[in-house]
Amino acid sequence: MTADRKFDVKGVIFDLGSTLIEYETIPWDHLHLLSLQEGYNFLQEKRYPIPSREQFERKFEEVRDRYRALARESLKEWVITDAISDLLHAVGLDGGPQLARDFFSVYYRLQSDGLVMFDDVLATLQSLRDRRFRIGMVSNTIYPAEYHLRELKRFDILKYFDFTIFSSEFGYRKPHPSIYEKAVALSGYPASELLFIGDRFLEDVEGPAAAGLHSILRFCEGREYPQPLSDKIVVINSLSELLSHLKD
Repeated sequence: MTADRKFDVKGVIFDLGSTLIEYETIPWDHLHLLSLQEGYNFLQEKRYPIPSREQFERKFEEVRDRYRALARESLKEWVITDAISDLLHAVGLDGGPQLARDFFSVYYRLQSDGLVMFDDVLATLQSLRDRRFRIGMVSNTIYPAEYHLRELKRFDILKYFDFTIFSSEFGYRKPHPSIYEKAVALSGYPASELLFIGDRFLEDVEGPAAAGLHSILRFCEGREYPQPLSDKIVVINSLSELLSHLKD
């Protein structure tokens, strides 16, 4: 039975969003719209000549959809500051990379302020550290790595990680094999001695398994999963349950 399965591993690698920290405290589409409005207001306050709010939002969607389509085809990660640069150029603004970074800082503020860390994260990470597991993170993100590192510091958990990989910095996103291979290399252990935990089936279960890692699915309400799930897949509902699946 998978409920009793224990993994004999030396390292544990986590996903970030909806595994350690919840980013989806309100629906993404609504949050994105609010964030985009904040960015638009920023440009207005700086007295940049910009089109109507509706035109601006429509142009952003066009740019974002183009980047997303390319990422789906190639698994090469896109970075939102690049998309913002394209957006600003498309609406006739030429503020260079600095304006794109300033816009993003305003755009992301609402999202950062709404983050919530799950209650059992600190205790789970501390237990893993006490038991001398190697601890890593592999996260798909379109946001610059520096923002996530600040968040990990803010929640006082960055100190637990021996390595972090963010797709926006690495260049490829899960489930591209190279991102797992990089994690294995940084762990210092063979893939067969590593366990991956995350909330998405393709990226956090199938992808790691194809790279030779063990995996556990951290169930997330509302996420789409294959039905029925194989009884060979270990599923946990809270992070603290992970500890009972690790051999001493």
